[in-house]
Amino acid sequence: MNDFEYFRPSTIEEAVDLYREGGKGARLLAGGTELVNEMRSGKSRPERVIDLKHIRDLDFMALTPERLRIGALYRVRDAERSPSLRQSRFGAVSFAAGTLGSPQVRNKATIVGNVCRASPSADLIPPLIALGARATIVGNGTRRSVPVEEMLLGPGKTVVESGEIVTELDMALIQHNTGCSYYKLSPRKSLDLAVVGVAAMVRMDSAMSRCIDARVVLGAVAPTAIRARKAESILIGSHLSQSVIEAAARAASDEAKPLDDVRASAWYRRKMVDVAVRRALGLALEHAKKRR
Repeated sequence: MNDFEYFRPSTIEEAVDLYREGGKGARLLAGGTELVNEMRSGKSRPERVIDLKHIRDLDFMALTPERLRIGALYRVRDAERSPSLRQSRFGAVSFAAGTLGSPQVRNKATIVGNVCRASPSADLIPPLIALGARATIVGNGTRRSVPVEEMLLGPGKTVVESGEIVTELDMALIQHNTGCSYYKLSPRKSLDLAVVGVAAMVRMDSAMSRCIDARVVLGAVAPTAIRARKAESILIGSHLSQSVIEAAARAASDEAKPLDDVRASAWYRRKMVDVAVRRALGLALEHAKKRR
């Protein structure tokens, strides 16, 4: 591990200034589950490390009748174990949190950090996109809100510019008759990265007979998490019969863009998208029925 400057700001403004001054040689530390390992292995050699853990304004989860807000220091384990979050209409976030890594990793990792790492197989990103999450990005005198869906540019790449910090995620409360789920396929469940991860959101009409909105988000089968738009178009306006769900799953499989790697072949991933979408949609529909 190389020598580096260590800073521990107490305000967001101070952190932004330090980050901007550090330029390309500066790295942010929140949970540190990725950065510390990269520094130990020599993969990352920052000249300046800015530790955000003492900025109390970033450590929160606020669930109100209108929305859910998650601060940059809110840990994955806290989301997994929160009864209010798990039992809310944002329960898919809590469930996905429980599938990430080991308990030791979840105790340190943050939800915002999982998003900012922009891994194609990130567990939190698909349900956040399905729920319409937006990221608040703060810079030197600037503040902007960007949908998580539009934030991701590629593996490890986001629209967040040098000197900017993602301070929170924000989601508007989803409506009645709506369900959201996350389904992960991996060899050892939470201990492995996803081979395929699928989030599904469906909103039904008041009679629960027709789907009026849907999102199907695929993880680990493209450079970033992607919306399966053709699958969504099959669902919207339809009665969610088994045949409709199967047609949407086949469409999603066709939309996937998987690659071969050490964890699975592209052929296998494409086949498993079909399976995972069917299961995720079934779970989302069950949740919608419970929240009429």
